[in-house]
Amino acid sequence: MNRITSIALFAILLSLTHLSCSRSNNDVINDISPIISTGEWTVTNFSERGINETADFSGFSFVFQAGGKLMVNKSGSVFKEGSWSEDKSSGKLIINLGIKDNTNKPLGELTDDWVITAKSETRINLTDDNSASNEFLEFSKK
Repeated sequence: MNRITSIALFAILLSLTHLSCSRSNNDVINDISPIISTGEWTVTNFSERGINETADFSGFSFVFQAGGKLMVNKSGSVFKEGSWSEDKSSGKLIINLGIKDNTNKPLGELTDDWVITAKSETRINLTDDNSASNEFLEFSKK
């Protein structure tokens, strides 16, 4: 084989090896399970269509249990149970606390597919996957 062919084959093999072994950066960036499933969380910001509704969540704490169970506590007792999951490929946190209507306010407002916009060990920032609703949610570790 001539030198150019050898270099081309080497480059192709190197590219294929890299593609088959690489992990999606989104999976790493958006993997919030290890963070969110430890401790209690509170809503420190919730706004919808430009209206700050954070005060509606005063007194609630959220425990995102491994396995997808979501416990909402108020005054030291379980107030409501729901579920949560994450879709690493789309970078979303999916919360289900029941129907979004006036009888289930304010917790039903959190039922949604939330895009993870930022995360740390103590804070998770989310935005609604439907940009028309203009909803923002922030959880902070208690």
